[in-house]
Amino acid sequence: MTRPEFRLFVSASDVPPAGREVAFEADEGTLKDLAKRFGIPEVVSLSGIAKVRPYRKAGLTVEGRFKAEVVQSCVVSLEPVHQTVEESFTQRYLPEHMIAPDVPEMNEREVEVDLEAEDAPEPMTGNGVDLGEAVAERLALALDPYPRKPDAAFLATAEEPGDAPESKPNPFAALEKLKKNY
Repeated sequence: MTRPEFRLFVSASDVPPAGREVAFEADEGTLKDLAKRFGIPEVVSLSGIAKVRPYRKAGLTVEGRFKAEVVQSCVVSLEPVHQTVEESFTQRYLPEHMIAPDVPEMNEREVEVDLEAEDAPEPMTGNGVDLGEAVAERLALALDPYPRKPDAAFLATAEEPGDAPESKPNPFAALEKLKKNY
């Protein structure tokens, strides 16, 4: 497993029963590493705050929000597109041994999925959670998959249908001749 670009580990033993607030801001090296990971020109800034609380005695709940400034390439012109991403999230974590596999038997034919149900807890990393990696994952999901400058327009360089070069024969020309003869 590779080392996360944004590491901010919070140990379960460091979280009091009332919870703990953790403010974070990515440094310049981390921003460059995240941009490389996401395949974008630049992550200008990333900061936020998270409330970490105990969950089911051995686990943790993270309620976080962050704001990021990113630069992506326009899908039409490849010019830089500056965007602000603001997200809030809640994620629960439990030690791996406490997470019951909820995988249906392979011979079952019907599986019900409740879209309104709470997400299953994620496995903890050791005895805590990597808050930085949780934020990086949410940022990756929040990025616009097709960033486009507002004034960007695709200019077609292909020839119009009637401007086809003479060297290319029309495959239906023989049929057209037959039609005219009848």
